[in-house]
Amino acid sequence: MALNFDEFQKVVETAQQADAVKGDLKRALKKVTSAVENLQGALSDMEKVMADDYVAAPKERKVRTPRAPKEDGADGTTAKKPGRPRKSAAE
Repeated sequence: MALNFDEFQKVVETAQQADAVKGDLKRALKKVTSAVENLQGALSDMEKVMADDYVAAPKERKVRTPRAPKEDGADGTTAKKPGRPRKSAAE
């Protein structure tokens, strides 16, 4: 039996293409699987919310801490905010 390298090369190329397609399909399957899992989780959350005995948990807010008063400048003037000065109405 004589070796035909052209046919062997075609077989190798076909196998490489099949491996590439197989890899693409695996990646697509992983994406679809994760999407389905997320959808199932959302549906279970929705079932909990739609249940007759569902009561929403009250949100806990952080206690507001009062701000420290701003200190005046060393020469007795009040501290100014940075930025452009306001235009007066006379101008």
